This record gives sequence, structure tokens and C-alpha cells, in this order.
Amino acid sequence: MDRKEFVDNKIENNIEIKDNKIDDELRVGFDSEKKENTEKKENSEKKENTENKKNKISGIAYNIVRVIAFTVAGIAFGYASYELMDSYLDYTAAQEKYSAVDEMFNQIQSTEQTADTADTAQTASSAEYQGTITKWVWDYDAMLKYNDESKGYIKLDGTRIQYPIVQHSDNDYYLVKGSDKVANGGGAIFMDSRCGGLDARMSVVYGHNMMDGSMFHDLMKFSKEDFCKKNQTFDVYVGHRHYIYHVFSSFRTKADNEDIYKFGFKDDDEFAKWIKKTYDKSNFKYDSKMPGVSDKILICSTCVDNNGNRMVVCMYRGEEVVD
Repeated sequence: MDRKEFVDNKIENNIEIKDNKIDDELRVGFDSEKKENTEKKENSEKKENTENKKNKISGIAYNIVRVIAFTVAGIAFGYASYELMDSYLDYTAAQEKYSAVDEMFNQIQSTEQTADTADTAQTASSAEYQGTITKWVWDYDAMLKYNDESKGYIKLDGTRIQYPIVQHSDNDYYLVKGSDKVANGGGAIFMDSRCGGLDARMSVVYGHNMMDGSMFHDLMKFSKEDFCKKNQTFDVYVGHRHYIYHVFSSFRTKADNEDIYKFGFKDDDEFAKWIKKTYDKSNFKYDSKMPGVSDKILICSTCVDNNGNRMVVCMYRGEEVVD
């Protein structure tokens, strides 16, 4: 082999080595890229599987929460429906009860009317016409037979305030019992157990502020000037007697305000100061006078809300009515 041929072979071998080296590098590169793509694919699949699992878990959790929410809502709706139905039955029972009490005092009375008629052929003659009317007549004895704790009756014309006044040895009893002493959510109109009766110098009478407009709900209307102008007197029956009571003050206060709900006065001076304070708090200037220490005062009180706020209407005893 001559020198030229040797050089050519060496060059050719070097080229082949280089080509093989390039091929190896390319193969390694392709393998690395393939491996990288495979890892990416595997990672993508793992991520997708993880997300699918999360979505599946989220879906299950969502369905569980939805079922729980629907169940709770169903229970709440059922309870609310029960409460509404219970309240409706209470309202209905109370309305029927007090309508029956009111009818107990309805008396049918006969009326006679005499008319003169003239006839051209005869002398004048008299003709009598008879009819009947229904009149409400208070009967304290009948009320005592209905409830031996009855003290009287209170009426405000044009409103639903037309109820017996009762009194128990505590102030909880008639909150949940009607004037017949039977359990009822509407309760009764009752006098504070600390009062010495309707003939005391100051008495407080309570009643619920019912959503159906019954019991002492209409006391809330004394916050409106127009209503105050038109409703300045109550009919109050004390035992066998009937009196007109004149409203002199109406306002809102707190249930625990002992300056208003005051039971017992040490002397006339203290009573006079209490009267002045109560008179000055009124949200409306009534036509009546400011009462004096010799007057019999009655406070009607009802709840405004569940935060201890109360609406009170204060009145004093006026003229006695002979029925």
C-alpha cells in the first residue's frame, strides 16, 4: 500500500468514525427526546387522572352537600309549615273562643212602635209594630261563672279590642292560656299580679300583639296621630260597673322600665310625679286633662318586638255609665 492509499483509507476511517459518532449522538438525542416525551405523556396522564379523581371526589362531595342541603331545607320547611299551621289553629281557636264570650252578653230585646193612620171614612186609629234588636249587655255574674278570676271587660269601638280582663297569682299563666284557662298561644288580656285590682290607683293590663290583629295588636295604632284623634276613650267594665276611660298618654317604652311599670307609691307626691312623667312622654296631645292623684289610672301594654320594647296606652277613669 503506497502512502497515498494509506492516507485515503485513514481519512475514510476517520469520516466513518465521525459519522458513527454523529449517529450515536443523534440516537442518544432521539432517545432522550423520546424518553422526555414519554415522561411528559405519563405526567400528563397522571395529572389528568389526578384531576379526574379530584373532580370525581368533588362531584361526590357536591352531591352529598346538595342532599344534606335539600334535607335540611325540607326539615326547615316542614317545621315552618308546622309552626304556621299551629299558629293558624291557635288564631282560629282564640277567635272562636272570644267570639263565643262576646255573644254571651248579647241580649235580644223587643221594640214597639206606634203609628197613627188616618182613613177618610173613619176616625184615626192606632197601629202597633213590634220588632227585636240585639243589644250587648255586660253581665259580671255570667263572666265569673265562665272564669272565677275575671275582673272586668275592656272595649275599644271600631277595633278588635273586646275582651275579658282576668288576673292570676303570677304573670305567666295567662300568657299561654285563654280567658277560659285552656292552653292557647294567644293568651288572654290579664292584669299584672302585683296590682290590687281595677279599683287600685294604678293598674297594668297586658295582652299579646298577635299577627292576625287580635288581642292587644290594635294598641300599636296609637303610634299614629290620626288614630289617636279618633280613639280617645275606652269602655271598661269593673265588676258590675261600666266606666268611660279617657286616654291621656301613649308611647313606647322598655319592658323593664320601672319608672313606668311602677307598683306602689309611698305617698301622693310620688304618685303625682309619676303621673306627670307619664303624661309628658305621650307621642300625641289628647283632649283629656292630666289626671290627678285621686284618679284611677289604667295602663294597657303590649309587646312591639322581641327586644323588650313595649307600646303603652295610659287612661284614667271618667264617668260611670248606667246601662
